Amino acid sequence: MNIITSDIRMEELKYIEEKVGKRNPFRVPDGYFDNFAAQMMQQLPEKPERKSQAKQVWLRKPLYYAAACLAVLLISATAWLLMPETDMQTATPTQLAVQQEMSDDELDQAADYLMLDNHDIYALLSEN
Repeated sequence: MNIITSDIRMEELKYIEEKVGKRNPFRVPDGYFDNFAAQMMQQLPEKPERKSQAKQVWLRKPLYYAAACLAVLLISATAWLLMPETDMQTATPTQLAVQQEMSDDELDQAADYLMLDNHDIYALLSEN
């Protein structure tokens, strides 16, 4: 089907070329673009200048940025202050051992996940 449509288009192009030729039928009058910019500027409506409003918008943007930075700083400081303290230097050795110790169930789950058998576990423990 694509071949048929391309054949029809080729026939149409040949017909147009026979009637018109290969020359460009469109022409620009002499001197048309000489004063084009000036004529176009005269046809445009005049707008009142908005220098004061543009200056206000320019001044508002940095204020928005500063307010956003301040908000992020306050939220971060609040989150940091409300975090529970876990100070390793003041913790007793018993507390550290409880935190670091894994239960038997957790150890079994980890071994199953890593697909370790007893021989592999003994080899890993003997290295330490």
